[in-house]
Amino acid sequence: QTIINPQLNDIHTINYLHNQAQLLLNTYINKQYPCEENRYFKLITLISSFRLISSSIIEEIFFRKTIGDKTHMEQLVKDMFKMVINS
Repeated sequence: QTIINPQLNDIHTINYLHNQAQLLLNTYINKQYPCEENRYFKLITLISSFRLISSSIIEEIFFRKTIGDKTHMEQLVKDMFKMVINS
């Protein structure tokens, strides 16, 4: 089980995917911004601070204009995930 979500049981796969995502992000940043040595670490620090902000506030700031007032991001992500699994 993980601290973030107790329902997640496959810790090895979750850690592997997490590490792969970080590696790919670092590779992308190094290719796109070769002169900005600390860009990856600054971005990771910024992303980590998002945990301190409630999901509803992030949804309001970044996604409200796109998804509207009646759709919740959590439900949208769940529906998208179900579509991928069922296809």
